[in-house]
Order: sequence, then structure tokens, then C-alpha cells
Amino acid sequence: MVCAGAFSPSDFICVVELLSSGGATARTGVHRRTAMNAVRLLPISRRRSIAQPMTRWLRRMLRQVGLDVPFSRFVCPEEVKTIAIDPQWQATVTIRRQMVFLERPEKGDLRDVVPVLRDAHFERHVHASPDAIDTGHRSVGANTFIYWMPRVPIIEYAVYTHERSWIAPAGDVRDVLCTEVMCRGKVGVMAIEILAPVVYETAVAFKLPRWHRLASERRLMKHALAQLETSRSRPTLRDGIGRVEWKVARPRNGNRFVCIAFTAKGLAGWQQLLEKTSLASRLRRLVRIGGRRRDSEAVPTSPGRVLLPR
Repeated sequence: MVCAGAFSPSDFICVVELLSSGGATARTGVHRRTAMNAVRLLPISRRRSIAQPMTRWLRRMLRQVGLDVPFSRFVCPEEVKTIAIDPQWQATVTIRRQMVFLERPEKGDLRDVVPVLRDAHFERHVHASPDAIDTGHRSVGANTFIYWMPRVPIIEYAVYTHERSWIAPAGDVRDVLCTEVMCRGKVGVMAIEILAPVVYETAVAFKLPRWHRLASERRLMKHALAQLETSRSRPTLRDGIGRVEWKVARPRNGNRFVCIAFTAKGLAGWQQLLEKTSLASRLRRLVRIGGRRRDSEAVPTSPGRVLLPR
């Protein structure tokens, strides 16, 4: 049934002829008379007309058994994450994606990953998309998958803009704001914009190293401060306002990037914390060089760095 729905009559006749003809397979070096080898001999346009219906059918079957295969028949020329913090320190996080569809999506193909638990307050924290209709939700760990369909018919190879916003508390990121983005699919440019009612002293952005999943907060922040000295691509700071801008071109699928903005107080706090918790400082406290440990040598508390949901 799958082949009958995927092949046009002319394609079906062509495949049958190729399977029954030994001359065609001998000329191309294909020795096994199988359907896959016959399909490989079809023109590229016909291969695509056969592959797309089969791929859609396979996605439906996998979803019925609980395997959610992402829809990949689109590209994103640009994806921007904006964090806008109001004077009451409530953050509105918005993901805006420009999408070019190579194939019309079906219901269940498109989804947004929102780092908000699906509970009684979900609708209050997650805003409805202005350009899409939500068709379903699914909780996955600490995230929620929101399935959606465009409000207007999709035109293949035309630019479509999609937005999704949610609210996150930001009271603990007054001095150090850290956020990350992850490339999911084919993206041309990824960007981060931060708007906050503070003045930032400096900012750094970098690709997360492979060991970041096993890293402690201290190790990751030590790596971030080292990047302040060596990184060539630094976020742009707007003088006099708490605005940070950064972008990266042609990221690979699965790449994760982090952007950290420091106020003067936050930067000094983390530098002091890293110095006081270094190995040399711990050895000095252990042997108590210079007599009784002074109050100034007490380990400072964390400056309150909080990773906003991505």
C-alpha cells in the first residue's frame, strides 16, 4: 500500500521495467534486482516524489509507538532569542524564527520546545503564538513540547516568521545573566538579544565545550572568564543601556552556545569567588599560613548566577 501511494503510474512502470531488464542493471553496475536499486536509477525529481510520501508515512508510524521524529523539511535563515526584562525583573523570552518550508508540514510536524512545566499556571506563563494555532502539548522532562500549525497556508520556498514567548522570573540575574541557545536544524544565523534595566560591564559568548554537561557551575564560569581574555567574537554592548547583542553564522545542528552578561558587581564577585576557591587558596587555608585565618579570607557567596531557561 505504501508503494502504490508513493509511485505514480509512470514511475511504477519504469521500476518494473528496470527490475525485469538485465541490461539496465548491467550498464549501471547494479547486480541485485531490488526495488531500492531500481529507485536509484530514477531521475532525482522522481526519487523525491517517491521518498516524501514514504517519509511522511514513516513519521506517522513512529509517532504512534511514541517516537517523535522531528520534521526537518525546512530551513531557518535566522533565529533570534530575545530576553526583555522589565523594571519589576520579570523576563519575557521570545524566540523568533524565519522559516522556509521545502515541504508542506502536517499536523504534529511542527513543535516548539518551551522550558516551562505543564501545570495549572502554564497558560499564564506561556503566551499564545500570534502566527500559529496550538494543536497539542506533551511534557518531556522539565520542558513542554507545543505542537502548532500556521494560521495561513504555507507556500513552499517562501519566508514564514514564527514567534513563541514565555515568562521567566529574573530576580536572581541582576548582576550576572546567563542564557543559552541550541541549534535545532538548518539555521543560517542565530542571535541573542538582552534588554535589562541595568548597565552591563562586559559580556562573553562561546560555544559550549563537550564537557559542559559534567561541569560544575564554577568550572563553567571559570571557562567564561577565560574567554573574556581570548575570545575574538564578543557580544556588542550598547552604552548607557542594558542591551547586549550577539550572533553566530552557520551553526551546526546540535551546537549549543552560551551568552553571559556581567555587571561590574557581578564580574568582581565571580573573580573573587574563583580566586578564593582556587587550589592555592584552599592550601593556604588548610595550613593557615600567617596564623589564624582572617575574615577577609572567608569564601564569598555565589554572585547569584542563574541560567535562564533556553
